[in-house]
Amino acid sequence: MFELDTPVAPPPAVSFTSSRELYPEAGGEGLPLIRIATSLCRAVVAPQGAQLLEFEPAGGTPLLWLSPRCQFTPGKALRGGIPICLPWFGPHPSDSSKPQHGFARTSDWHLTQVSQGDDGRCELRFELRHQPDDRCSQAFTAELRMVLGNSIDLELSVTNRDERDFTCTWALHSYFPVPSQAEVTVPVLAGRDYLDNLESHARKHQDGPLTFSGEVDRVFPAIEAPVVIEGQPRIRIDQEQSPSVVAWNPGPEKAANMADVGPGNQEGFICIERGAVLDEGWHLAPGEKRSGRLVIKAI
Repeated sequence: MFELDTPVAPPPAVSFTSSRELYPEAGGEGLPLIRIATSLCRAVVAPQGAQLLEFEPAGGTPLLWLSPRCQFTPGKALRGGIPICLPWFGPHPSDSSKPQHGFARTSDWHLTQVSQGDDGRCELRFELRHQPDDRCSQAFTAELRMVLGNSIDLELSVTNRDERDFTCTWALHSYFPVPSQAEVTVPVLAGRDYLDNLESHARKHQDGPLTFSGEVDRVFPAIEAPVVIEGQPRIRIDQEQSPSVVAWNPGPEKAANMADVGPGNQEGFICIERGAVLDEGWHLAPGEKRSGRLVIKAI
């Protein structure tokens, strides 16, 4: 069973469990999970990828979508919640044989701290220390601070531990539930230019609020304003040092051929991601540390 890296006992609101216990019908070999149950929220976290899988504020509705076909197998990406794409977003910039969206989301992170404050919020801290290997030739450390209360508060930090400059791109690949794609819009992106990943990053203009019809894969750079998803639930995403917005849904044809999504299930979610991708990636000098943050809440 999964254990803390520190001798401090977790608060009663936090318990260690497994995918076989929480999702007995799910496929895969099984993974350790962390369950949080407080007066403010209910949540499930996977130490693999430091990935928040489920979050439901007290008296509210779930704010994250987890695929009913999610496969819980060590080293395989988990479909849903908030995967961490790092140290690159999308395909590797120079080697297509390397995994899509990097390897942070399929690596085991160390849970270094877990606590609960007087206000009822639960805080977890995870760390991933990478030594040079054939996936990435530079040393770096990634840290995730996760605070769960009435909202989701995530802060991702990357430190360059190498003697050379280090460039990375990243995104918090958030899956949000929607009643159907036809019932959701993202007004703040109206009138903004975007790069269309379906057409080799062709620059286009968003006429009117973003809607989802068929496959969508767009990068909106330099978005400083909070993003509100107009749907049910209505969700607001605030950010710090996370200038890129990525909008994604596989569409019906691609979803039908994805074993961990399946026919029709693409209608139940959209991805609105924040991070620093493409030309907005981070360039870190030796020893330099940078952080990005997002806060997700129902409004």
